[in-house]
Amino acid sequence: MALEHIIRKIDEDARAEAESLLSLARAEADSIKEKARKQAEELRAELLREAEKKAKEHANRIQVLAGLEQRKETLKEKRNLVEEAFTRAEEKIRTLAPDEYCALLKPLIVSAVESGREEIIPSAAHRHLFTPDFLKEINDELGPQRSQLRLSEESGDFAAGFILRESNKETNLTLESIIKDRRDQIEPSIAAILFGEDGKNG
Repeated sequence: MALEHIIRKIDEDARAEAESLLSLARAEADSIKEKARKQAEELRAELLREAEKKAKEHANRIQVLAGLEQRKETLKEKRNLVEEAFTRAEEKIRTLAPDEYCALLKPLIVSAVESGREEIIPSAAHRHLFTPDFLKEINDELGPQRSQLRLSEESGDFAAGFILRESNKETNLTLESIIKDRRDQIEPSIAAILFGEDGKNG
């Protein structure tokens, strides 16, 4: 009876330890998920701040240019600066660390999914990041009604991002498409900083 008691005690202690470890693991997973979400939000904000900072640094130098030929050169430089800001943003996204890249893409995928039966066409350069675990995270977040998202056998000929496809319907969230959409949204504010009152004459 003493031996059975000891065995039962060991079994109870092991179960308690397993429950404790499981609880810690869940808490850690929640913490990692929240951190990834915050990093994605901070990254998006940083891209806008960087573009605006770049614009402000050049505003004074641009505004002192005068004369017809100078205004032409000013306009050209301003356009180049706007283009440079978006080029830098695109390069930054393209060269993100794997965990930052996944943290950026995950909310984009979740928000773009409709039926949950779509397939993801990743860029060839980032296909290796779409691991079974990453896809499971996405499907888990989509919920039981929309958790059949899968990786396509195809890889896209684009720098980064992805395409969601179901039957003949495609949702284009490639880096090129995202940058274009973002450009349409923030270019007016950047242009306002760059051009200012001088833009009325240039």
